[in-house]
Amino acid sequence: MLKLGFCITGSFCSMDDMLIVMKELVKDYEIEVFLTPHVNTMDTRFYSSHDLKEKIKEVVKKELHTTIQEAEVYGPSKKLDAVLVYPCDASTMAKLDCGINDNGVTMLVKSSLRNNVPIVLGVFSNDILSNSGKNLFSLMNKKNFYFVPMYQDQYKKKPNSMIACHKKVSETLKCALRHEQYQPFLLGYKEV
Repeated sequence: MLKLGFCITGSFCSMDDMLIVMKELVKDYEIEVFLTPHVNTMDTRFYSSHDLKEKIKEVVKKELHTTIQEAEVYGPSKKLDAVLVYPCDASTMAKLDCGINDNGVTMLVKSSLRNNVPIVLGVFSNDILSNSGKNLFSLMNKKNFYFVPMYQDQYKKKPNSMIACHKKVSETLKCALRHEQYQPFLLGYKEV
């Protein structure tokens, strides 16, 4: 069974989507879960941090990784086959683009990139079609980064917002393992 690093960042409104994806992928992958400090500690209107972690543990049946030290070993000694950052918020995407390594998720990506492990990002951002777009397009030009296809979730209320399509994660991972980007990358409403 392939080994997948499943990283969860602070796009809190997308945690239900994340759980759907995790339940699907646990059938085909041995999953190790990595949380950013915000996901690990913040209570939000969507989930308390405790409740969210319990829901994740129900799916993967393992302890969760929350520190840089826990993530670092997955580069040299515990190589993964792929890394999925889902949801990937704009802050994490900017850090990855600039090479900033300040939490367990960014460390896992850094550790995995040195082994040519494909990194799949499922982006959820309210400003991806404005300020955060530069980081998306910069990462698209970097080796070993792949993206879950995206669509505008609320184009009238939030015209700069786009989110990853949870129905496309599995196929995107399969393509990334062959070092290919799943296409089409941008989806219209009828494709979602």
